[in-house]
Amino acid sequence: MKKDRSKDFKVFVELEGEKRISVDNLFNLLENIERYGSISRASTEIGLSYRYSWGLIQNAEKALGIVLVKKQIGGYEGGGTTLTREGRELLGQYREFKGEVDAQLDRFVEKAVGLIQPPLSADDTAGKTFQRHLLLASTMEPVETGLLDVLEGAFFQDSGVLVRHIALGSGRALQMAENGRVDMALTHAPELEEKFMHDGWGKAKYPIMANDFVLVGPASDPAGIAGVTASGGAIEAFRKIFLSRSPFISRSDFSGTHLKELNIWESAGISPEGESYIRSSGVIGNLGILHLAHEKKAYTLVDRATYLLSRSAEKNMKIFIGTEEGNVLPGELDNVFSLTLVNPERVISVNYEDALLFAGWLRGKEAQGVISGFGREKFGRPLFSTITN
Repeated sequence: MKKDRSKDFKVFVELEGEKRISVDNLFNLLENIERYGSISRASTEIGLSYRYSWGLIQNAEKALGIVLVKKQIGGYEGGGTTLTREGRELLGQYREFKGEVDAQLDRFVEKAVGLIQPPLSADDTAGKTFQRHLLLASTMEPVETGLLDVLEGAFFQDSGVLVRHIALGSGRALQMAENGRVDMALTHAPELEEKFMHDGWGKAKYPIMANDFVLVGPASDPAGIAGVTASGGAIEAFRKIFLSRSPFISRSDFSGTHLKELNIWESAGISPEGESYIRSSGVIGNLGILHLAHEKKAYTLVDRATYLLSRSAEKNMKIFIGTEEGNVLPGELDNVFSLTLVNPERVISVNYEDALLFAGWLRGKEAQGVISGFGREKFGRPLFSTITN
């Protein structure tokens, strides 16, 4: 019988730069709460303690800025815990992208020769020694979509080099690289990347893939930006949002998305402020931002892959400004993801040789084929495009 290798892959997300939570544990817990209506029963079913389970949920709620579960007196099995609407939606979104990841992993398993151990989480590798390994600080989008897990798994099968990632905004990812805590960074913040290279912290930088940023908002369009044309583009749309005092959600975390947003405000000659400009401190990633924008009936800037992953169109959120919509100037909302390797002359502990191998592999035929097809099966189109080197 064919073994399901996809179950060997585990996803972890870093919260606030330090605390890691198991995404697999979180969503297994939510699925069982949905099934049994009891956090106690759900914890028992997946072998977690009640205390750990509540801590996991509370950490996730704080990071995402939404409530995932609610307690009721006299619930089924004596537990009285059910998923909120936001919890059910988040669980549904996870099932969708997990299905896409599993489909990609199956293709790699079929190509693999023999039983090769795939990448493991930091917890799973405790006590095990890998002669060749890399640590990557990555922006959230490749992690949230599941693409990075697939790429890391395929690279391990091809090279025997284990790659583990830490999910952060681009600014913090590059800061972690500068501090010598990782071997490389996958980011989408061109200005920060250029400074990183100029200051000598980066040895080499390679564009890997791209998509575009999109301005999304409530279908009711309170700012009236639906009629903006390419001559006005994102700048005119941002002006309309500000002048109408319509709510706008900002990531406010110096991520690549936040820096792009700030660049547009600056080009529009506006310093955003006031009650309508909502700084989303504590919300992680563009998925979290979209949830908050839906809740607040607000506009926000995200990447197209995250919008497609969130199925925001089903929640009365739509794209108003974007490259494919034809109402931006050429290159105005381009979103390029680049891999930057830490300079071994500045940080002697980095594994530059294998980082260079990983960079070359990402730009090779196999990895570019994965990137160009990732998402097509689920969404009818890829979530990212490749970059011709």
